[in-house]
Amino acid sequence: MNVGTPAMPSTARDDLAAMLDVLVYENVLLLWSHGPHDTYVLVSHDGDTMNLTEDQAGMWALGAFAVFLAFVDQGRITPRMPGR
Repeated sequence: MNVGTPAMPSTARDDLAAMLDVLVYENVLLLWSHGPHDTYVLVSHDGDTMNLTEDQAGMWALGAFAVFLAFVDQGRITPRMPGR
């Protein structure tokens, strides 16, 4: 994190955690965890590990979630989430 850059608000951090949890549940990610110094560690199903800052993790999650939702809308995949 850059000096002088405010930390991600806790509500945004909770939203990011929820989004990452859904991506794990839907098998987009294998797992994720908080890393040292306000970073996130994301692991793909290929075993690739991404060490990202909070901002990078947020952008990655938004992009991955957008692609996931686009695939659902196109009928290319069926979500595991109940109620659909």
